Amino acid sequence: MRKIIKNIAVIGFLVLFFPYTATLLIGGKQGIHQEKALPELEYQVLYQLMTEDYSWMTEKTLDLMAILCRTECVRQDKVKQISDISMELYEENYDRAYEAVMRTEGQVVTIDGAYKELPYHAVSAGSTRDGRLLGEEYNYISSVDCPYDLECDSYLQVFSLAKEELCEALGENISPKELSLDRDSTDYVTTVIYGEHTWQGENFRTLLHLPSSCFWMEERENGVRVTVKGNGHGFGISLYTADRMIREGKEIAEIFQIFYQGAECITIL
Repeated sequence: MRKIIKNIAVIGFLVLFFPYTATLLIGGKQGIHQEKALPELEYQVLYQLMTEDYSWMTEKTLDLMAILCRTECVRQDKVKQISDISMELYEENYDRAYEAVMRTEGQVVTIDGAYKELPYHAVSAGSTRDGRLLGEEYNYISSVDCPYDLECDSYLQVFSLAKEELCEALGENISPKELSLDRDSTDYVTTVIYGEHTWQGENFRTLLHLPSSCFWMEERENGVRVTVKGNGHGFGISLYTADRMIREGKEIAEIFQIFYQGAECITIL
């Protein structure tokens, strides 16, 4: 009987206090850690930082990421509710992410005085891509040599595909020899052409689940060999290079100016 009463009491406690507990977890944990409550914008930045594993970054590189996230929130002129954000969070990132948000509170980047999209990616193929490939309105995104990226473990990757996998992914009975690949000046594939079919490079790499659109395909007797350089779309900041620059003493504001022409880091709060 005592056990039953105890179980009922526990269940009652959970029912009564679950909303409060959930609010603590979703609302930034300040109730648990006794930290400073943050404005909604800063909570948005905090949770964005917790959705990826940035454990390899230095503190200053994490600060750079916080500024990028905050700038995008301000650019879109809206703050998402926490409930709209994926709750698949890297909880172990919390302390470092919170400190990064506090160190950079209110800091954003403007391009010639305006808020603009600031793309970034994990690792370039040795050089970032000219933003004008996305359209003239992206002419502020510079093409920057990134020799550090060649030292990254994920810079060069090789994949093997069965011919059937390639055909299934593209929805066509295709031989790699029949594919025509157009490239930009940094070797990223811009378009893939097969007969009357044309794929944009980024769409094509998504269909094949490749880490980058800087790739080469070679048909072999037992399938297709795909060699890939870099990780991500290649536009804007290479996070690996930015991290190396910071480790060697470059300031965050200087890095923004290297990758984005006319960039200025300002504080809006």
